[in-house]
Amino acid sequence: MQERIEKITKMEHILNQTDGLISELENLLQRWEENNKEFQELMAYYSSEERNRDLEDDRLHIIPQDLPRGVLSEDAIYNTYGNRKDLSIKMIKLGVDGLEKF
Repeated sequence: MQERIEKITKMEHILNQTDGLISELENLLQRWEENNKEFQELMAYYSSEERNRDLEDDRLHIIPQDLPRGVLSEDAIYNTYGNRKDLSIKMIKLGVDGLEKF
């Protein structure tokens, strides 16, 4: 009987943990979805003439040097794009894996 109680207790913990993760993931996915339009705007800026002008003005120190300007760095936007793409692929794989197990 003790083994059954331990098993039930363990399964209860897994159930509660999973429900908590589902709730967290739902909230995060909502924020991710809401960010999508802004991310597309960032990607459009990344390849725009406007950014090229901003890069040149930054090189000439026309843009204030104390202004946060990671978007003008060589790799910040590119790395964010790559990380976002990798995470999207991972989400797809996890989703498929979760469906295939049942």
